[in-house]
Amino acid sequence: MRLLPLLALVAALLGVAVPASASTTDAAFDGSTGALNVDYAGYLAKHDIVYNRVNTNPAYGLTVGNGRTGAMVWGQNGLTMQVSGADLSEQSAYAAGLVNLYSNPGMDTGYSTYQQRLSLYDGLLTTKYDANRTVTILGSPNSEVMGIHVDDTRSNVSSVALDLSLWDPSTVTNVADVPDVNTWKTYSTYADSSGVGLSRGQTDANDFGYTLAATVEGAGYSSQVVDGSKVRLNITPSSSYTIWFTAASRLNASGHDSVAAARSQLVSVKGTGYAATLANYRNWWHSFWQKSFVQYSGLSGDADYLENVYYLATYMIASGGYGNYPFHFINGVYRSTGDQTKWSNGYWYWNQRDVYNSFLASNHVDLMSGFNRLYSRNSAALKSSTSTRYGVDALWVPETMGWDGNARGTVGSDYTKNILSTGTEAAYNMYLQYRYSNDVTYLRNTAYPFMRDVVRFYAAKLTRDGSGKYSMASSNAHETYWNVPGAITDLAAVRSLFPVTIQASQTLGLDADLRTQWQNILDGLAPYPSDGSAYLPHTPPIAQTRNDENVASEAIWPYNTTGIGAPDYQTALNTWNRRPFPYDNVWANDAIQAARLGLGDQAYNGLKTMLQKYQNFPNGLTANTNGVFEYLGVHLSALNESLLQSYNDKIRVFPAVPSDSSFTGKFTLLAKNGFLVSSEREAGEIKYVGLKSLYGASATVVNPWGTQQVRVRRTSDNAIVTTSSAGGGSPSRRRRGRCTWWSGRPSR
Repeated sequence: MRLLPLLALVAALLGVAVPASASTTDAAFDGSTGALNVDYAGYLAKHDIVYNRVNTNPAYGLTVGNGRTGAMVWGQNGLTMQVSGADLSEQSAYAAGLVNLYSNPGMDTGYSTYQQRLSLYDGLLTTKYDANRTVTILGSPNSEVMGIHVDDTRSNVSSVALDLSLWDPSTVTNVADVPDVNTWKTYSTYADSSGVGLSRGQTDANDFGYTLAATVEGAGYSSQVVDGSKVRLNITPSSSYTIWFTAASRLNASGHDSVAAARSQLVSVKGTGYAATLANYRNWWHSFWQKSFVQYSGLSGDADYLENVYYLATYMIASGGYGNYPFHFINGVYRSTGDQTKWSNGYWYWNQRDVYNSFLASNHVDLMSGFNRLYSRNSAALKSSTSTRYGVDALWVPETMGWDGNARGTVGSDYTKNILSTGTEAAYNMYLQYRYSNDVTYLRNTAYPFMRDVVRFYAAKLTRDGSGKYSMASSNAHETYWNVPGAITDLAAVRSLFPVTIQASQTLGLDADLRTQWQNILDGLAPYPSDGSAYLPHTPPIAQTRNDENVASEAIWPYNTTGIGAPDYQTALNTWNRRPFPYDNVWANDAIQAARLGLGDQAYNGLKTMLQKYQNFPNGLTANTNGVFEYLGVHLSALNESLLQSYNDKIRVFPAVPSDSSFTGKFTLLAKNGFLVSSEREAGEIKYVGLKSLYGASATVVNPWGTQQVRVRRTSDNAIVTTSSAGGGSPSRRRRGRCTWWSGRPSR
């Protein structure tokens, strides 16, 4: 496939282009900010999730969170919610409790109109019964505290109560990663003038454990221990009051005292007060949304639905993704299944990458950094286990890794114990964090040491095959092909990580002696196994299939070694077209790979296919037991990649959108090297490309109009700073500017 003409741009330029049948006069691009001018409040309102009748099914509960603590809410004896956080337990199965608000007469009785709305822009879940009862669930940002604000003007309310409870401790099972299950089956309580609390995990040797606690602002109350697993606030009826609750973690508490932390957090939020906390919470979410923007609409409303899921999935992951530990793929901080949950004992990288990898492009590097931190903080433990297991001073990352870097979930499983490529993905994502943030200190101190040690692991493990090329003699081609030679995942890992590690070592002036060895391995690396027209998962004959992963397509994504314009494009396309398990599980990343290949219609249909297969509930969640959030994360990455790609240091706008002329796309997203990129497409034509450099880097942009002449205009003074020749010439590099339009002029 022919590589489109390239446009080179330097520094803080911003570009916008317009073909003949489109007009710049209706462009939403704001040259003063370098992004689309969006009414976020108005735009996101159409993506709110609204229930117009009471939902009593816990699985359908709407999700609301403040970034660290989340609540999944449904109607049962008033309002009931599951509450959890990412930092409460080694295993997310044990990190939850129940909050139930009820009154006499019931808030959910004697009404004629009802609406429950999850407002994405404000981050609020609001439930209204007629005009005289409103319950608003909010959070205190950058804390573990959530709140329930009640406005109830009924005159006949005789009692109000809030119960905190935990599931039956006898159900605590699947304890692969906790040192003492008894501490999770042991509860303690308090009830006094400050409020009520319920704790467990208080003697956990790893300093996990938590206290679920609550108090009231704006109304009188008394505290009560109902039994060993339930406490109660008896609240004096009032027309307006706020219940504050927290899932305070031992891990983040001073002295690992979650009870003291819970008390302190509740005193603090009451001191701040409901009005100020609400304003802070709204502002936190408003700032979050203003980092980027996506419109993906048309096709008789089908594309609009995909856009709706995009924003809902972004909200759900972000609403619980800012803890010290990642938002777990199996349930994040949201579930309604008690302590019975599958595979909570570790982080499968294959699954976790789906949840997180979109957030670099959507300009939330801070979310991705939380995922990366799980691996960087455990680098010493990983190196130690690598030395013990493989006898090399390097770094191997288990596919299934515990919170502390342990490989207990990996080494006992034939599916995972011989997967060698996971460390490459972890290292490459750290490198990408640097490339999107320009944080050289992070590169030097965190990312590069991890990258170097993963590269050293591969350098130690690779051997010469029968043709004299470097290859892996035996490993798992992920979970699907066991103990096979020449796994494409290992070869792609080397081709993906070695070049950027060499580049980083040059940037930092480190390890010059190792670079030669690394380059020699690259130069002598075996080609991908192939049947002559498509890549194979490993050197044939093909082994027994153990799982339903499309392993050969991994070279397209996440390993970034091929795609639009690559010399092996046709082979990569054939590989994707012949993949054996299309959309075959909740973590299937086919649609992302379709976008990387420029297959707009296939990416669009893949997004629809995944939702049709795996979205079972109206809240956006799935009943699939292999995970809850992977397919939502895949959705985010596939849609971002359809609108903007920069993985190979070439910026492409609208590389993989539907061919239907009714499609309308607009976006402001982040590209590698810190470029905010904005563009609009309507009626099959791209209006412009806008770039704003955050760090003064240079950009290479693929001409989205093919051979049309392109003008680059600086927005600060409307000056044309460069023009390409008709037929696809590249404009020369220019000095740093403030911001610029890229203007395409058709050749006639």
